[in-house]
Amino acid sequence: MLFNSNPSRPWTYLLRWLDLETIILWAVAFLLGRSFILGEILPFAAAYTAAFATRNRRLAWGIPLFAIMGLLTMAEGQLLWSNVAAIIGVAVLLRRVTLTDRRRWVALPFLTAAVIIVTKVTALLLTGSTHYMEIIIFFEAITAGILTFVIMVAREALEKQISPREFSFEDMTAWVILGVGVLIGLSGLELIGFSIAGIASRLAILLAAFVWGIGGGAIVGVAVGVIPSVATLALSKTLAIYALSGLLAGVFRDFGRIGVVLGFVTGNMIMSVFLMNSNQALLSIWETLLGVAVFLVLPRDIEERMPLKSLGRLGEAGREEFDGSEIKEWTAERMNNLARVFEEISMTFAESEPVKSEGGQPAYVGRLMEDIAEGLCTNCAIHSTCWEKEFYQTYRDFFNLMSLMELKGEVSYDDLPVEVRRRCLRARELGGVVKRVIQTAQVNDYWEEKIEESRDMLSQQLKGVSGLIKNLAQEIEFKMVVDTDLQARLAQECKDLGVPVRQVLPVVSDTDQVFIRITADACLDRETCDNILAPAISCLMETRYEVSHRKCPRGSWGTCECTLARAFNYKIATGVSQLAKSDVSGDSFNIVTLKDGRELIVLSDGMGRGRKAAQESKATVNLLEELFNIGFGQEVALKTVNSILMLRHRESFATVDLALIDLYSGELDSVKIGGGPSFLKRGPRVGIISNNSLPIGIVEDLDFPSERRALIPGDILVLVTDGIIDPGKLVDGRGLWLRDYLAQTNENDPHRLSEMIINKALALARGEPRDDMSVICARVEYNVK
Repeated sequence: MLFNSNPSRPWTYLLRWLDLETIILWAVAFLLGRSFILGEILPFAAAYTAAFATRNRRLAWGIPLFAIMGLLTMAEGQLLWSNVAAIIGVAVLLRRVTLTDRRRWVALPFLTAAVIIVTKVTALLLTGSTHYMEIIIFFEAITAGILTFVIMVAREALEKQISPREFSFEDMTAWVILGVGVLIGLSGLELIGFSIAGIASRLAILLAAFVWGIGGGAIVGVAVGVIPSVATLALSKTLAIYALSGLLAGVFRDFGRIGVVLGFVTGNMIMSVFLMNSNQALLSIWETLLGVAVFLVLPRDIEERMPLKSLGRLGEAGREEFDGSEIKEWTAERMNNLARVFEEISMTFAESEPVKSEGGQPAYVGRLMEDIAEGLCTNCAIHSTCWEKEFYQTYRDFFNLMSLMELKGEVSYDDLPVEVRRRCLRARELGGVVKRVIQTAQVNDYWEEKIEESRDMLSQQLKGVSGLIKNLAQEIEFKMVVDTDLQARLAQECKDLGVPVRQVLPVVSDTDQVFIRITADACLDRETCDNILAPAISCLMETRYEVSHRKCPRGSWGTCECTLARAFNYKIATGVSQLAKSDVSGDSFNIVTLKDGRELIVLSDGMGRGRKAAQESKATVNLLEELFNIGFGQEVALKTVNSILMLRHRESFATVDLALIDLYSGELDSVKIGGGPSFLKRGPRVGIISNNSLPIGIVEDLDFPSERRALIPGDILVLVTDGIIDPGKLVDGRGLWLRDYLAQTNENDPHRLSEMIINKALALARGEPRDDMSVICARVEYNVK
């Protein structure tokens, strides 16, 4: 028994003592012991020892030991023993010195640099010194101190167990620099004749291009290509090869892993043919194929584990998931400022008032006296007598003369009062001058009035533009929030279920509606989102989700994007019938399902009939649809349309009968602006929905009262225009006939019911409708698949 159990104890103890993390850290120490810069500078080994050797006992002796083992494969003589002394000196000193966490960040880099200077200078004094070696030692000490600080940042991220996806820019930089040191250490190591460093470099470029696109592939390609030059002082051919390969790999990133591989291999083969001989090119191709093979067998979720957030714009290239709240706030602020500018200009025009004389007399009376006096009396011999001594008498005479001119249109010499003919030396010219002056004044007044009307209209239009911009700014500020907790949970559960997704992004709208945007590999039949993704997400969210939007690539390669939204509880079946009084109906309508899960039904009746009325109603309907579709609220959308119609000529207005039906709750929100009543049929019972608001586009401050009703499956909403409400003299014009007709009929099909209503109204009109007739019937049903 003892014989059987004793051999297992050392192995059991060893397995408990070792773990994968420790083995990896030892392997990194071995490679950093080989990482010489310019053939004689070794800053990585001492810096790595200083940063990690103080972590625990296993690393305290293991890291220096493996670093020295790596050093033994690369150096000999004084270079070997001086670096061994530096590594051991750093390890021993730091085990003897106790530092607080606050001082450690400053003390460790300085102590590392000091130990290197002391050990290297001592070795230099024993063998003979040169100025060149003194400069090299000083440079190596400074570099090792900086690298100590950098590797301490990497160690902190490891100790806190930060996921690579959550790396900060500092964490990312530290691990990249550490990776560069490892790649330098791999130089010279071969596996069955192939360079391990070459395979690892190619794998790094492929990963960078796959995760970060063109920028990441090119940057990592250049960085990896520079490494051989840093290690050997010679400009390496791989710089050009890796740079072009990384660039082309990033270009084809949208085609998935196969696209990245094809781009990388193409760039590698092009540059290898030009820069290498046949043997080197063949070896490079084999190393590329090995790197590609490793890349293709990496886990599917490797992209999710990569540090995307730390790369700023580089990590977000080709993506739309960054937070645009600051941009929205800035844009909204600029738009509000612009709205205030238009409002100030509008007030400037509104404040200017027409000039009128006192007593309510026409504006030209005061000017008329001056014009007549200047044109007729200035050079007269008795000017002072008439306009100074007898001013009031002259003024009365001229005023009476103007009144006579307005009554008769023309005054001759014989029409003048006897007293005026006696006193005025130029009486025969007086009638013609007064007529000419009055006509000129009347023309001026006419154009002044037109300018005043234009000024008032411009003021109103500028005010309307200001209100429109304010409404747009208000809607820009709506919030779309990414639920990061739900995102992490869905990503993990999709992975556990084996659902093939690259990225899951749950977005919560300002109405608390959750939309789930999914990026996945393209499928062959373009039905994976319906058959796999939607059922899986429905299971995870514990409610039914459907595909509301999809963006598939042209072929079966690349990535597919789709948006899932909570499935509707209800659906709306509609029927529409119209009859025009003339060639063109002035009524317009639209029925559309909005992205937020509401059914929009709009019926508009333009002013008058024919093409002009059709233009007004169609513009109203189209604008409302677009504004609701991009997420505008009900009140803001209606105010915006009202402002736009106000900018047109004054006789531009239309009625609006608007119904919004929530397809989740079944709630009806009805807004009626200037139109006739609507009807809600539930079996034999019929309710009327009406209000007395003015049509849209007439006044600036228009109220939009709404009425809410709870609908159930089987309910039928009926929207009609004035031609149906008041079809002829046989009805009262309040729509009561339609209420009674709906209560009596048992028809539930929306299309047939709309045709029946049109036919009944036409019969009441005796075949000659008074106005355009339009009917929309909308029936609520369960959404069952």
